Formats: sequence, structure tokens, C-alpha cells
Amino acid sequence: MENINQRIDDLENSVKQLNAEQGRTTEMLNAVLAELQSLKTSLQKDAAAQQTEVPFVRRSTSFVLPAKKQVPTATNSFRKDQLENLIGSNIINKIGILVTVVGVFIGAKYAIEKELISATTRIILGYSVAAVLCLLAYRLKAKYIDYSAVLMSGAIAIIYFITYIAHSFYHLFPQPIAFGLMLFTTVFVVSMSIWYNRKIIALLGQVGAYAIPFLLSTGNENLPLLYGYLSIINIGLLFLSFKRDWKLIYEFAFGFSWFIFAFSFLNAKNLATGFTSNIIFLLVNFIIFYTAFLANKIIKKELYSIAEIGILLINAVAFFLLGYYLINNAFDNEHFLTLFTLGNALIHLVIGERIRWLKLADETVTLFILGLGLTFFTVSIPIHFEGNTITALWAVEAVFLSYIGFTKKRETYHILSIALLLLTLGSLLIDWKQDYVADSTISIATQPFLNANFLSSLFVCICFGVIGKLSIKYPQEKQGLVKSVLTVAVPLAFILLTYLNFLQEIELGWRIYQISHASEALNSFKLLSLQGFSIGYVSIWLWLNWQFFKEKHLATILVIVGLYALFIALIGGLTEIGILRDLYLQQNSGKTLSMLGIRYGYFLLIAALVLGITSNLKTFLPSQNTTKLIALVFNSTLLVLLCNEFIHWMDIGGYSNQYKLGLSIIFAVYALSMVITGISKKLKHIRMGGIILFGITLCKVLFYDLSSLSTISKTVVLIVLGVIMLIASFLYNKFKDSIFGNETETMVDKS
Repeated sequence: MENINQRIDDLENSVKQLNAEQGRTTEMLNAVLAELQSLKTSLQKDAAAQQTEVPFVRRSTSFVLPAKKQVPTATNSFRKDQLENLIGSNIINKIGILVTVVGVFIGAKYAIEKELISATTRIILGYSVAAVLCLLAYRLKAKYIDYSAVLMSGAIAIIYFITYIAHSFYHLFPQPIAFGLMLFTTVFVVSMSIWYNRKIIALLGQVGAYAIPFLLSTGNENLPLLYGYLSIINIGLLFLSFKRDWKLIYEFAFGFSWFIFAFSFLNAKNLATGFTSNIIFLLVNFIIFYTAFLANKIIKKELYSIAEIGILLINAVAFFLLGYYLINNAFDNEHFLTLFTLGNALIHLVIGERIRWLKLADETVTLFILGLGLTFFTVSIPIHFEGNTITALWAVEAVFLSYIGFTKKRETYHILSIALLLLTLGSLLIDWKQDYVADSTISIATQPFLNANFLSSLFVCICFGVIGKLSIKYPQEKQGLVKSVLTVAVPLAFILLTYLNFLQEIELGWRIYQISHASEALNSFKLLSLQGFSIGYVSIWLWLNWQFFKEKHLATILVIVGLYALFIALIGGLTEIGILRDLYLQQNSGKTLSMLGIRYGYFLLIAALVLGITSNLKTFLPSQNTTKLIALVFNSTLLVLLCNEFIHWMDIGGYSNQYKLGLSIIFAVYALSMVITGISKKLKHIRMGGIILFGITLCKVLFYDLSSLSTISKTVVLIVLGVIMLIASFLYNKFKDSIFGNETETMVDKS
């Protein structure tokens, strides 16, 4: 029922608007028809007067051909006549009245400075000149309407000028009377523009009115009076631009008004003295243009162009910047700046929501105004807060916008949330740069994982995670960059930021601990803890994706990161474990469990990482190449761990330098086990891996091991390696039928 009543009201308003437009159209049509009939009657009279001369013209046939040849000359002459007519009847009169008005201004200023005549006489003469121009314009309107309109506009500009100086310089009028005269003049401008239906009256009146503050500038102007004067002019001219749909009037008033405000603010000696009146008129000027712009579009149901949206944006930004400058110069308290910024946000949010609810304008404008409100709210955060609080509040705002975008299916809110996420990310990186500083500035009292920096950063990471969760819960149908950012980039950012946040706190904890504890082993423990956390973190996400998320793209990224982490663990991590073992053996002191037993905890983390990588590869990236990759990862990792374990126990037992003979035997035995496994499981890639490992082992023995081994050692390693390779070859020959089927027999028969 409420919707029906609302629709009825809308239709009635539309009928009223159409009736009004029809009335105006009818009046204009009647005027055009009357003028057309008058012109036809005049032509008929001229034709009747010249009718007696037509026979004589027709008898003179000898001039017909030359007349045709002179057509181009006639056309050129006609064009020249048009240009001359444009200059003589249009341009010259406008320049003339402008020069006249400027001359009156300059003459009046000279008379003021030299005190040639009394103040009252100057004002009377000024009004007299304006009255003469008005009377002359009135008398000429019937026959020379354009010329008359120019004279009228000049008279109006002079009236503005005289009223201003009579009050501001001579104090002949009290303020109420001066404002009343200006208001009357503005009404007069509007009425004359409508009566003449000529834009030139309003434009030239504007030029004169806005030029007054600059022509009479002394540096000691009464700013409240100036702003009130501008406000009155703007109200009248904006009403006129709306009434006649003269957009140029609106744009002209908009540009001049904000320029005058900015010029007067920047050149004012003490803005704090007249703060109240300044801020009031600044707000009035903002509301005038804001209201005129929206009312014009809402009532006429017009769509907004990019240029008009730009004007709306400039109006909001100019008001905010000038207001911010005014408050910042008048007060030392930053809370006033925050309140002013929030007030800007509230204005746009309320207006935008009201327009959206009443469906007064197209959606683009509504979203743009709401976006302005959210922008000012975002700006208020760094004005009032600092450090981690800014980052956290921006993150909350991004979550709020994302939620609206997902639930209401509005892509604009998604774009705003992405912009805020970028701001949040930048602010977070700045916070990290400031928080995690050099060792010399770290306090021992700082508690890792229990400080404001870590907790605020963790909150921001959670906000990224919430947006990623919303993208899964509310899948978008429309493909594009926005969807890719929300469904891929944001979840990955959550994973990466959370990792970096914890990693930095672990490093911070070690740096604090190292301030009060000196030990050679601490650096190795620090690196192992960082690497162990990295391995465990990637393993957890691999398991979560395998069990719950089941995202193929995420699996691909996690597998790549996991392989990199595995490589670092096998190279860097095992090296640090070896350093701890060497320190323990050299010093013959230290905790055995921490310095020697840490390796097995590290091995468990590596095993978990390998399990996560292989599980995701099998589940989300199944292929023949994936099977080979899994075998390569598993066997390479196991072989490296076996070799490291062998070296570890050899060093503890006092048998060092086993990197040659012992490792070569382990390589050969492992290669044999791969061949046996490949034969029994009929896995060609495992068998080929064993053969390749045999080749690597043989090269190692020949080019590296034998160069420094004794004769007995050379004999042992070569015999062992040869026996192992013979066993592998025997197994191939024995089980070739099961390995290759009948392929070998067929080939032999054919040969």
C-alpha cells in the first residue's frame, strides 16, 4: 500500500511538472508565432511596394548571365556582412558596456582616493548612471532587445558596485539596508533575465558583481560582509540558472565564489578573529551549490555527466580544505579538525542515504555521494588517531564496505573496500617499519606476542581473513578484476600478512633475549626457530586446503611456497643443526636435548611439509608428471635426511670426514632400493630414478672420492659400489619379463 501511495505521489508530481512545462512551451510558441506573423506581414508590405519595379527588371535580359557569374562574390559579401553584423551589433556593445562599467569603477575609485567630490554625491552619481542605463535599456527593448539587454546588465553591475562601496567605504547605509538593497538588486537581476530571456544579463551582472571585491581591494576588507554579499548574489543567480536551465551561470558562480573564498582566506591576516562568521558563510556557500546542484537534477530527473560529478567533488573538497585551513589556523586543538571532518562525512552520508531511499537520482550519484561520506570518514581517522589505531580502523571500515558489497551485490562498495585495503596495507607496512626497529632501541621489557603492535597487526590480518571468508560465502557471478582481488589476492594477503606478523614477533623475541644473553648458539637457534615456524605455517595451510578449502589455485601457490620452504630447510636448516652439533662437541657443554635433540623436531616438521605437499599434489593437481614430482620430492628429502643422520652420528662417534666413502655407499644402497621398489611396484620413474642416482654416485666416486682416499678405502668403495650395481643389474635381468612384459621377447625373435 505504501508503495502504491508513493507511486501515486510521483505521478501527480510528474503531471504538475509536465503541465508547467507545457504552459511555458505554449507561451514561447505564441511569442514565436507572433514574431513570425509580424515578419511575414512586413515582407508582404515590402513586396507590394516593389511590385511595380519587377517588369522593368525582367525586360533587362542582358544582365541575367553576369548575375549568375557573380554568385561567389555575393556569397563572400554575404559572409562579410554577417561577420560585420556580429561584430557591430553584438560584440561591440558587450565590450562597450563592460568598458563603461570598468570605467565607472576606476573613476569612482579615483574620486574616492583624491576626494574630488563628497561621498554622498559620488553615490548619487553612481546610481544616476545606473538609472540612465536602465531607462535607456527599457526604451530600446522593443526594437533592439539584444542591445537593450547589454545595457541592462551594465546597469545592474553598477548598482551592485555602488551599493557595496556606499556601505563598506562610506558607511552611508547600515548593514540591514545594504543587504536589503543587494537583495533587491539580485531579485531585479533575476526578474530582468527572465523578462528579457537573455543569459547575457545574468553573465555581465555576474562579472560586475564578482569583480567588486578585487577592484576595491584595500587589504582590510570586512570578510563577513564580503561573504554575505557573495551568498546573496549566488542565491539569486543559482535560482536563475535553475529557472532557465542556464548551466553556464551556475558554473561561473561556482568557480568565482570558491576562488574568492580561497583568495581571501590565504591573504587574511588573522582568520581567528572572525572565525564564527567565516565558517558560517563557508558552510552557507557549500550548501548553496550543493543544494542547487542536487535540486536541479532531482527535480528535472536528469542523469549526471562526468563533468557535473566533477563539480560536485570539487565543491566538497574545496569546502573541506578551506574549512580545515580555517580551523587549523584558529585552534590548536586537533579534536576540532576531527569533528569537522566527521561532520563532512555525516553530511554526505545522510544526503546520499536519503537520496537512495527516496530514489531521487540515478544510482551513480547516490553511490558517489555515499563514497564522499566514506572518504571523509576515512580521512578523519589519521587526523584524530595515530600509529596502529589508524590501520585497525581502516581495516574495520574495509570489512564494513565489503559486507555491504557482498550482501547488497554492489560492486562500487567492493571497489571502495579494495581501495581501503590498499590504504590499510600501506599503513601496516609503515607501522612494521616503525615498530620493529634496530636492536639498540628495543626495550627488554617488551613482551613478544603481548604488545600493542602485534595485537593490532593480528586484528588487521583477521579483517583480511573476514573479507576472504565473505568472498567464499557470497560468490560473485560477474567475472573481472574485482572478483579476482577479493577471491584470490585478499586471501593470499591474509596468509602472507599473518605469517609475517608472527615471524617478526619471533625474531623480536630472540633479539630481546640476545640483549641479556650472549652465546654463539643463539643465532643458530634463532634461524632454526624462524625456519621451523615457516615450515610449520606452510604445512598447516596445506593441510587446511587439503581438508576444508579444496581450492586448486590456492593449492598451486602453497605447493610452490612449500617446495621453496623445503629447499631452504634441507640446505639452511640442516646446516644450522650441524653448527649446533659442532659447538656442542667443541665446548663439550650445553644441553644435549636442545643442541642435539632439536634435529628430530625439525625432521618432524619437514615430514609434515612433505606430507602436505604430496597430499595437495595428488588431490588437486593429479597427472603423470605430478606422480613423478611426488617421487622426486619424497626420495630426495629422505636421502638428504639419511645422509645428514649418518654424518651426525659419525661426528658424535669421533669419525669425521665421512662425506666421501660413507655417503657414496649410502647413495648406492639407496639407488639399489629404488631399483628394487620400481621393479616390485612396476614403477618406471622409480627405477629410472635409481639408475640416475647410480650414475651420480659413480661420478662422485670417480671424480671426488678417489682423489683423497687411501688404497684400502678405494678398494672397499669400488668393490661395494660394483657389487651393488651388479645386484641391480641381476634384478633387471631376472624380472625383465614382469617389468617389460613380452616386449623384449618380441624384439629378440625379430632380430
